[in-house]
Amino acid sequence: MRRLAVLVPARPSDRVDRILATLRVRGIDAAAIAAPADAENRICLDLRDAAVRAQSRPPANDVWSLEIGGERGGIPAFTEAISGASSVEVRFVCVRDGRSMLLRFGRFPYAATHGRTIERILEQCTAWIREELCGEESAGQPESYEPRASLKRVGIIDWLKFYSHESIRLVRHAVRYLFEEACWDVAVANTSVEDFLTNPSRTWLHWIAKDRREFLADPFLVCTEPNQPRVLCETRDGSRTTIVSIDVDAPLGARHALLSGEHNASYPYAFEVNGETWVAPEQHRSERLDVYHVNGSVTKVASWDLGIAAVDPSIVEYDGLWWLFCTDQNDGPHHALRVYWSESPLGPWRPHARNPAKIDVAGARPAGTFFVRDGVLYRPAQDCAARYGCAVTVQRIDVLTPQRFEETCVARIDASMLRRRGAVGVHTLSHGSGWVALDAQFVRFSLRKPLRLLRERIT
Repeated sequence: MRRLAVLVPARPSDRVDRILATLRVRGIDAAAIAAPADAENRICLDLRDAAVRAQSRPPANDVWSLEIGGERGGIPAFTEAISGASSVEVRFVCVRDGRSMLLRFGRFPYAATHGRTIERILEQCTAWIREELCGEESAGQPESYEPRASLKRVGIIDWLKFYSHESIRLVRHAVRYLFEEACWDVAVANTSVEDFLTNPSRTWLHWIAKDRREFLADPFLVCTEPNQPRVLCETRDGSRTTIVSIDVDAPLGARHALLSGEHNASYPYAFEVNGETWVAPEQHRSERLDVYHVNGSVTKVASWDLGIAAVDPSIVEYDGLWWLFCTDQNDGPHHALRVYWSESPLGPWRPHARNPAKIDVAGARPAGTFFVRDGVLYRPAQDCAARYGCAVTVQRIDVLTPQRFEETCVARIDASMLRRRGAVGVHTLSHGSGWVALDAQFVRFSLRKPLRLLRERIT
């Protein structure tokens, strides 16, 4: 691993100390320097303020810097803090031969506090730095980039805005955690996914829940018998979840349990292997991924240990390989996409060279069934910027190899397009056998939730 010179500002800060400590924990030989001239002939990470960086550049071959949101007065993401933004854009930039290049980009969620947000961002940024120092597989030729202009200093009014928005965020997070009860309902439509995406508002949706108290989410369409589509989805009774199968054509839509509550399963992702229906539900509490064959009965066919608590695992065969997309419950479940690949649907699964392959709270977490149009693979993903399950985005996968991954957002579906009163979010979109299925989120205020949370913590 190459040595790293870290150019620190004249006035020390917790952010700089945290970066240096984390780099050393990751095994990086990082030497702090105070003068730009000391960085000659070495790779330099410039941690000075944006305004200072713009005035003087170290004489190193490669000069790296981190642009964390809109910096004001040396405080990263200050613009996002005072504007009430729900996400922070981060850029890992390299200046080489006088030309700026973008090495990495990520869109992180703004957490309950500014400090927690920066802590989460710095943890990922140090991982990026280590990958570059180790010379690990490149994601391709870095694109040209124009650095952001330095912004003005922070005034008293700005500080008042900062602390008022911090207080509002903290209260909002607390109220949502203590009093908001989320419920979901599933809808189906007899149309193709292409036609649905063309104009979601004009699609007639049949909602399946029997009443407002029934919880149905994460729908996936399967057709184990000709012309008899069924919806696999999650239902919940208290803290216990069950995967059920619902006949779309049945008048009352009878529920048939596939995986009972002890499995703690959700997101029953369905895919085909040699004409057979396999289901890979999320079971992140066990930190394993079990796969089942569904054909009247349910039979386990494989059990994988990916080394993470896999969330919303989604599997597809494309371009001669099998691909598994998911996030990690313990590390960025809403914004850090992880990709694995294998030559067989039974594994073994190998991690992508750039994991997490994508950092984007508005389009990383999987949200349903892949589809192919004109030979191009498309992937539904969740937009969790404003809240969990806010909307579904459709990502066009431009590059997918074991070393590279690039995708572009081409469509977005939110609750306003469903014509369902009270809906505040959408977080799953699936299709199959000429049908489309999705879910919608509803929120109600509950005074009983704090008591339930206390009971769960005690027991």
